[in-house]
Amino acid sequence: MMRGTASRPTAFRKVPSLTDKQANPDSRLLSIVEDIYDSTFDSGLAKQTLNRIAEFTGARAAALVVKDAIGDLRCSRSAGISPPFAKSYLETYGQFDPTHSIRLFNTGEVHSTEDWLPIETFRKTQFYNEWARPQRLEDAATVLLDKTANSFAYIGLATDRVVDDRLRRRLRPIVPHLVRAVLIRQVLQQQARLASPIEHTLDGLKAAAFLLDGAGHITHTNESGRDVLSRRDFLFNEHGRLVAADPKLNRILRDAVAASVLGDAATRSESIALPFVALDGERFVGHLLPLTSGERRKSGIAYDATAVLFVSKASLDAPAAADIVKKVFRLTPAETRVLLTVVEFGGVSETARNLDVAESTVKTHLGRIFTKTDTRRQADLVKLVAAFSSPVRS
Repeated sequence: MMRGTASRPTAFRKVPSLTDKQANPDSRLLSIVEDIYDSTFDSGLAKQTLNRIAEFTGARAAALVVKDAIGDLRCSRSAGISPPFAKSYLETYGQFDPTHSIRLFNTGEVHSTEDWLPIETFRKTQFYNEWARPQRLEDAATVLLDKTANSFAYIGLATDRVVDDRLRRRLRPIVPHLVRAVLIRQVLQQQARLASPIEHTLDGLKAAAFLLDGAGHITHTNESGRDVLSRRDFLFNEHGRLVAADPKLNRILRDAVAASVLGDAATRSESIALPFVALDGERFVGHLLPLTSGERRKSGIAYDATAVLFVSKASLDAPAAADIVKKVFRLTPAETRVLLTVVEFGGVSETARNLDVAESTVKTHLGRIFTKTDTRRQADLVKLVAAFSSPVRS
């Protein structure tokens, strides 16, 4: 695989060769996943990674967008959009883009324009007629990647047709990696590049960080990591190996670290998020990333590390916790959406209004959520979501 900005082609604009057309889709997907993680370490790879995602899914263009809580644009990286239109989006049309409604949905779900606006209505908007239509863009597949009290981030894939099942199928296996990459980037964005001495970078993180080899041996840890190990609580250093007190989590950790030797080919969503519970009930979440491909090799090679595990204390960041809570308690998408809206907006009436559903519907979902999570009050749900919030805040 080619790496580095000088040697890699810009996939979105080149004419595919016969070899490209006949390439194994699984191999192409794996290559894109590697690029996604590499872009967390080298932001210069972001545009060409978006290019490759657009090409793989059949979209005309791709953009990574960050907006503040009320929908005003903070920044945008795009591929496949001409410079004049990219500039006009940043300066004017970004505020009219209806995709900002994605902030009301769950992290990691694939949506299209019709999920918040009938397509006929969309085609009457200023955004469509003055910005999208001149580019022959008709729809967009959108995924919420992260949301905090102050901002939200999402990826949009613009198409020259209504978003179809083929595009959704192509995009879905990429989504978990995009979500993880955004979270990991948040750990590193205020720090020096990992191409600099890694111990300086890791020691500057509030999150505990453990560099691990394929056998699970700790090859380096930062000060926060040493603090975690000194507790001898939910994580231990046993003869140089990192061991989780919970047998199930330890097995997942061991298998994931062993698989990291193979790189991203072994990455699976269920082996990435690790919810740890301390003896006093305090919750922590771990997040594992392979370090065996591309730019990430620079961070681990000096320590023979094949993976890095970030571990941090849970804090209230409801959207980042959505996928973990949903998996742990087997919530349906509708139940997860109600849970997050209750946490964000408060009572039943406020939740019903924001979701545009009947209060009786909210009450029905809440009853099921209480049963599944073994809670009784809305205050308990806030505490629950806080316990599983983002594992990688810096």
